[in-house]
Amino acid sequence: FDVERVEVLRGPQGTLYGRNTIGGAVKYVTRRLGHDYKASARVSYGSYNQVDLVSQVVVPVGDKLSLGAAVAQYWRDGFGTNLTTGAEHYNKDVFAARLSAEFTPSDNIFIRVAGDRVLDRSNPRHGTRLLPNGADPIYAPTGDVYDTRAGIGDRNRVETRGLSVTGEINLSDALTFKTITSWRDGSTDTVIDFDNTILPTLDVPAYYSDRQFTQELQLLYEGDRIQGVFGVYYLNGRASGAFDTVLGLLNTTTLTAGEVFTKSYAAFGDFSFDLTDQFKISAGLRYTRDEKTGTVFRRNYTGIRSPRFGNAAAVPGLIRSDYTNSRDFEKLTPRVSLSYQPREDLNFYASYGKGFKSGGFDMRGDAILTPTTVNGYEPETIDSYELGMKGAFLDRTLFVNLAGFYSNYKDQQVTIQVPSLAGGIASFVDNAGKGEIYGFEFETRVVPSRNLSASLVLGYTNADYKEFFTFIGGGTTPVDVSNQRAFQNTPEWTANASVTWSEDLAGGTIAFTPSVSLRSDTQMFEIATPALDQDGYALVDASLNWTSAGGRYRIGVAARNLTDARYRDG
Repeated sequence: FDVERVEVLRGPQGTLYGRNTIGGAVKYVTRRLGHDYKASARVSYGSYNQVDLVSQVVVPVGDKLSLGAAVAQYWRDGFGTNLTTGAEHYNKDVFAARLSAEFTPSDNIFIRVAGDRVLDRSNPRHGTRLLPNGADPIYAPTGDVYDTRAGIGDRNRVETRGLSVTGEINLSDALTFKTITSWRDGSTDTVIDFDNTILPTLDVPAYYSDRQFTQELQLLYEGDRIQGVFGVYYLNGRASGAFDTVLGLLNTTTLTAGEVFTKSYAAFGDFSFDLTDQFKISAGLRYTRDEKTGTVFRRNYTGIRSPRFGNAAAVPGLIRSDYTNSRDFEKLTPRVSLSYQPREDLNFYASYGKGFKSGGFDMRGDAILTPTTVNGYEPETIDSYELGMKGAFLDRTLFVNLAGFYSNYKDQQVTIQVPSLAGGIASFVDNAGKGEIYGFEFETRVVPSRNLSASLVLGYTNADYKEFFTFIGGGTTPVDVSNQRAFQNTPEWTANASVTWSEDLAGGTIAFTPSVSLRSDTQMFEIATPALDQDGYALVDASLNWTSAGGRYRIGVAARNLTDARYRDG
């Protein structure tokens, strides 16, 4: 809530603002409060007793200061049941709040202070058993895929908090200075029941915690033919966690605990030059240096759970990992784009960008099964190309966007599970692969009249591993198995279409929108697993809304998944 717009950027980012990303960025832009009193509320009620309450208010204090608050509460009963405990399964209980103050002491100075908190106490999603384990009725599947027999409990608590200070100073008509200071932390207490039975056959109680501080300074320039930004960025973060792997039938537990400290330093710049009224070139460069220190500890215990998770009587056994190591990673990543605008509402463009994600340390690394884990894993990089067009035609009744893309992945970081000669399964992060990704996206919107509009989006992605080195059958020499691996959760085809019909009614406008979205087949893991992999499916939705003149009131009804399609997301 409190969002003015959402920007979705494909490909490597980092020459314009903030932290570098290798695969894209989703940017939420918060609406400015302004200096007028405003208040709004939204109430929704739905199936499974879903209740959404969202309210916002802006209170001006004089003509230079405004205070804002937004609060949201989301509830929903579960559409499944924990048959062991009787608790709801797949329920929702989320609270969110945001407080902000904006100060404009003069026309050329803007300051915003904002704080937010989100608390999610929804029950854990344990999943369900799809296949039996022999004839033991304890391991029989449930009658409903939304039910579970998990016996580990139903306590789950996720909290995130943040505080930020943003300042803008217009130094001149063309030059603006911007500072962004931000702090954020989060904590999670959760439980995972992998066997989905009343027994602790394979249970994982877990705790995670993270915090980060960032400081960013920007200098933005906007001239007649040159626009650009130069900035520096600093991040200081700590991520930590611990979990038990409880093998109840063997009366053993493995405690895994670790933390990684990250300091990131970056300088970036991106400038656009209008060569002519139609031709524009844009170029950017980023330098990133990440300093990481990782600590990993793994130990076997005799007993159900370790002392870290409440069993003081657990007998300590073999230490599997106990190390601290540090590594530094740095990279220059360029970006360049060309655009040609033959007329105001038609644009052709081509772009290239290099992405970088630093290496690190595997917080689950087992130094007995995989001794090299103490050295960490290497960075991954990607070269990304895009060619496209955005345009409006037929007196702006037809809008068409078309983009083709190609990416070359190197040293891709993946999580691998392999059998070990020492016994058991080794799970570790490694630089296993080279990948090639290419495809296109086609988007069109037709507005033949003020009462009718339609849209269609079609996407194609071909993602293929060219190298995928891993260990086979306990071997010690990596083997290329790229012909047996595929990208996870990557449909080859995606599409969605919608139509909106509207008409004036009772001093307002009524609008009806049916829509359909489709995804082709996907794999749950890199290795094909027919019992788990998801076939292609379609989701059909519809909504009917009445909006008063001026948009002050809106009443609507929406139906999601009208065909009751069922699909796996994990």
